[in-house]
Amino acid sequence: MNLHVGRHMSDNQVRIVVPEPHYTLFDTQRSGLPEVIVVNDALLKFVEIEVFPWHLCIIIEAKDLVENGMPSPAESSLLFAVGDELEKTVLDGRTQQGATNALFLARSTWNKTRELLFQVHDPKIAHEALQALLNSRKWEREWEYKMSNDKSWSNAAHIFRLFPSATGNDA
Repeated sequence: MNLHVGRHMSDNQVRIVVPEPHYTLFDTQRSGLPEVIVVNDALLKFVEIEVFPWHLCIIIEAKDLVENGMPSPAESSLLFAVGDELEKTVLDGRTQQGATNALFLARSTWNKTRELLFQVHDPKIAHEALQALLNSRKWEREWEYKMSNDKSWSNAAHIFRLFPSATGNDA
């Protein structure tokens, strides 16, 4: 996957190769509660992090729960349906040059929530798409999002630490 990024100081464009997603599933714990997290481990080796300086976290509230705040099977299916639509909306966003605007980082289920995590190039594109989706109808589950400038990807660090081989920029 290629990303074309325009430089403001000149008319040159830079071609950045974004690795094809590859996923690793972890059964772990966070704050003493079980967490199931799927991580796009292809981003462990992605060095052009400054191109995607915004961290986006979408939080979907789970209702039908079983032990330790985890969703029931039926609730999990509903969370996937809602989450898949949100994920598609974020990942379908394109820059003015037609390039990828967001990278999928992880999907986490824990403590009564499903979290979708992304790194974003242009926050306005993601924000406008999510606002339109949020206002488009009544959702079966409440969801919200927050986006913060995170040039060093420090919000992703705890996710990358799940990998025993993570070192340097990966950790």
